[in-house]
Amino acid sequence: ICIECSGIHRNLGTHLSRVRSLDLDEWPLELIKVMSAIGNELANGVWEANAQGRLKPGPDASREERERWIRAKYEQRLFLASLPCADLPLGQQLLRATAEEDLRAVVLLLAHGSRQQVNETYGDGCTALHLAGHKGNVVLLQLLIWYGVDPTARDAHGNSAMAYARQSSSQECVDVLAQYGCTDERYPLMATPNLSRRNTNRNNSCSSRFPTIICGF
Repeated sequence: ICIECSGIHRNLGTHLSRVRSLDLDEWPLELIKVMSAIGNELANGVWEANAQGRLKPGPDASREERERWIRAKYEQRLFLASLPCADLPLGQQLLRATAEEDLRAVVLLLAHGSRQQVNETYGDGCTALHLAGHKGNVVLLQLLIWYGVDPTARDAHGNSAMAYARQSSSQECVDVLAQYGCTDERYPLMATPNLSRRNTNRNNSCSSRFPTIICGF
């Protein structure tokens, strides 16, 4: 992005937008992976899916026009794509999208979700972060942490996301979790997530798209 737009993004606050220079700032491996995995096309497909007839500012737009667009897009979230399912709680959708490693769905759900919703648990107290650690998916894991999923949360068996990351042998996930205060745990898990693909309600058009998720057994 240009200098003028980057200045507007900085004014939004780091809780909404962070700007990094390719030349002056460090780019940790997990950040490079997140940016490479999402890219502009997927991101704009979520954040600009419903522009409501507004035209995106071009290179000749004034600063005021740029700021109105950027604030509408990121601060007010006016252009977000609709949620894929209205009759399933957002937190459950996030858990299932994480289990399926559906990046676009995770990005969309996080954009819509509150801190309480993204920390919803399922089965034996697993959060989406436990599932991302179990999958060894550092992109999803980093996104979930950025959007407020508690990295220190434990499931009903006392396992943290770190324990699941250790089990998956994902050093990248372990390193990210350590950065956010998750205690390193090297002992065996009490139980592991059972990501069953059986659906108990095949008449529900929404739930039939997702696997049943049960943490532990």
